[in-house]
Amino acid sequence: MRALVKGKNSVAVKELPHPVLRGESDVLICVQLAGLCRTDVFVSEGKIACKDDVVLGHEFSGIVEEAGANASGFKPGDRVTVMPVIPCGTCAFCTSQNPDKCQNTSMLGIDHDGAFAEYVSVPASAVYKLPNGVSFRQGAYSEPVAASLSVIKAGIRPDQKGLIYGNNRFGNLIKRILAAYDIKNVAIYDPAAQEKPAENAFDFAIETLATDETMEALFAAVKPGGKVVLKSRKHEPVGINFNTAVRKEITLVAVNYGDFKEAIDLMADGRLQVDDLLGETYALEDFAKVFENAKTHESAKVFFKPGQDDVRDC
Repeated sequence: MRALVKGKNSVAVKELPHPVLRGESDVLICVQLAGLCRTDVFVSEGKIACKDDVVLGHEFSGIVEEAGANASGFKPGDRVTVMPVIPCGTCAFCTSQNPDKCQNTSMLGIDHDGAFAEYVSVPASAVYKLPNGVSFRQGAYSEPVAASLSVIKAGIRPDQKGLIYGNNRFGNLIKRILAAYDIKNVAIYDPAAQEKPAENAFDFAIETLATDETMEALFAAVKPGGKVVLKSRKHEPVGINFNTAVRKEITLVAVNYGDFKEAIDLMADGRLQVDDLLGETYALEDFAKVFENAKTHESAKVFFKPGQDDVRDC
């Protein structure tokens, strides 16, 4: 099969052996579409460490090719998407039915071969069926929706006034998700086009771009006793002004993922519209251009179509 592989010193499209099920509880998926994330770009550049010769990509949808004997509930032909962050299965959280709290997770496209390939084998526990009416494009966008849905866990309320720092695809997605939960008094701040947000004006503020400057602006923007929601998965340290945080009694809340099935259901029942956030589809061979553009253009999600055949329903 064709796959986009991050080697020690290079990224290239390669021909790899057709994968097989990794275990009886796994599902082999024929990838239909795979979305590009900044994480994929960072891995390709070596900014995020990964296993040797890993297939990149973690946001995707596809069709079940084969299901292991213990992969109950799945059969060939099922349309699916995948939660790419995989709990270890052995820690105290996992064995007490709290795998979402696992701190020993691994990830497709970093620790395991990912979705920029024609086929990928994943644990059945990470696989979710796509309802009728949810296209492969929307299905491949489930992971960003689930990541954005996590802001609901921050304890913000419909009666509060909020700010989203960053006029980008992620910020717009978060605003739509908040609106789906009746949290509508929310402004998006564009640091490239606007002066700093009003000070002491917001009950909560959500960052989508973690920098020292961002945190200073958010600390200034929230009211005393306000809340700053941390969402970015930045691997480098970011500074904060402790004096401001303590003086204003600011609450910092970091959120990871919302419920993956709920993210899919939001699109399935029409509460969340995302089609205008979804952009072009490219062949794997276009990766260099697509990766470079992704560093500066975030208005629309772009996708790779690893296979040669047409995607069936997008």
